[in-house]
Amino acid sequence: MNRANPRGHTMDDKEIIALYLRRDEKALDYTAEKYDSYCYAIALRILGSEEDAKECVNDVLLAVWETIPPNHPEKLSQYLGRITKNISVNKLRAINAKKRGADYIRLCIDELSEAIPSADDPIALLESEELGGALERFLRSVSAANRRIFISRYYYLESISEIASRFGMNENQVKLRLYRTREKLRKYLWKEGLLNE
Repeated sequence: MNRANPRGHTMDDKEIIALYLRRDEKALDYTAEKYDSYCYAIALRILGSEEDAKECVNDVLLAVWETIPPNHPEKLSQYLGRITKNISVNKLRAINAKKRGADYIRLCIDELSEAIPSADDPIALLESEELGGALERFLRSVSAANRRIFISRYYYLESISEIASRFGMNENQVKLRLYRTREKLRKYLWKEGLLNE
């Protein structure tokens, strides 16, 4: 995402999405200007390599261009974050990296498997349309602090130590909160009929 914005004007997300829907290539410039560092941070956290992260972020613009339309996201930042994470995870899997990020992915999948025991790929299941609404409702039902910790771990794939530092907690406190939230999630999904025990 190294395209320069010729106007020097930052557009809001609705205006940027409108440009995509009109197939106006300026949408790419505005997206790069506004979200380059955001997407890069996500990719770097997963891949653990600046070069791989830059390559991944360059792929994000193409993916967004190819998917809007037909998609019409309400929140561009969330849409870009999801695309960046998916591209990064796919790249990591494809090259079978033995990097720091690979350990995080495996660990996060193992942790989520505790909450979603019937899923072969719990991350993909959590992102599916069927569970999307249930997960959003569940996260609204937990405390704001637990919600932020859960999202930091399983969406942004942050390490326990990073989360502990950011929230002023020790690592054991973070682990305990994550464990309790996963247990609540498992029970919630079972109650909603989305898991078979």
